[in-house]
Amino acid sequence: MAGRKISNYNDGIAKLYKKIDAKKNVKSLDDLVYLGFLYFDERSKRQEDIEFAEQLGNTLSMKITTPDNGNVDASYNVVIENVIYAIIHIDRDAKKKELYFYLEEVRKIERKD
Repeated sequence: MAGRKISNYNDGIAKLYKKIDAKKNVKSLDDLVYLGFLYFDERSKRQEDIEFAEQLGNTLSMKITTPDNGNVDASYNVVIENVIYAIIHIDRDAKKKELYFYLEEVRKIERKD
């Protein structure tokens, strides 16, 4: 195990949501159902990641990695610090037991305190 970096996933919390109506555009948290959360580390966006997202017709806003809980779907939305993101793609690294999320910003949301 020497030399292997173990992540603490301490960059933040990604809250997972599912659309109430899959055909409707997400405008607020009222359009979503809360499913749970994952701790994450933010990753740098490589040029090939940006190009991959563009080939799919999306803009890569953020790339994160989380522990692989085996129960995440690319149709979900992610909320990080009051911003709703659509999941463009999820890469699973079975060896490290991690998920890499490619995220596109949908919209900022107002805090309800």
